[in-house]
Amino acid sequence: MSNSQDPQDAISMAIEINAPPRRVFQALTTPKELMNWWGADDVYRCTAWETDLRVGGRWRSEGKNADGRPFRVEGKFLEIDPPWKLSYTWEPSWEAWQNLPPTTVEIVLEQKSENKTQLRLTHRGFAGFPKALEEHQQGWPMVLGWLKSYAEKR
Repeated sequence: MSNSQDPQDAISMAIEINAPPRRVFQALTTPKELMNWWGADDVYRCTAWETDLRVGGRWRSEGKNADGRPFRVEGKFLEIDPPWKLSYTWEPSWEAWQNLPPTTVEIVLEQKSENKTQLRLTHRGFAGFPKALEEHQQGWPMVLGWLKSYAEKR
């Protein structure tokens, strides 16, 4: 996994997944699949996931941290181009105290071979919110690791 970012505003990273883009996109957009891979009991676990997969449609995830505290993340789909691109706003409940406006996640999938996909993730909108940037810089590599492990098993 490579990781480079604009230190002021964005997180940018890439990972190779041994699965075709169609499989990776499905894991990223199907609520039942998202529930299966996004989280770990020692970090946090999602307990509900809703997706209205259309431009302008909303998505919402709810769960509990390892210590039992509830959380939610929600947003709106901005671009959907299966199985190559997914873009959405990101509005986590744990950033509300910082007045962080919605940030934007963009995921681009590129087929490298029949069963290999490069996923590039860019998460923008952190300018002026260094603590939120740092928390997400730590979180995304873990999330992409969970996705990789899940997609490669299928």
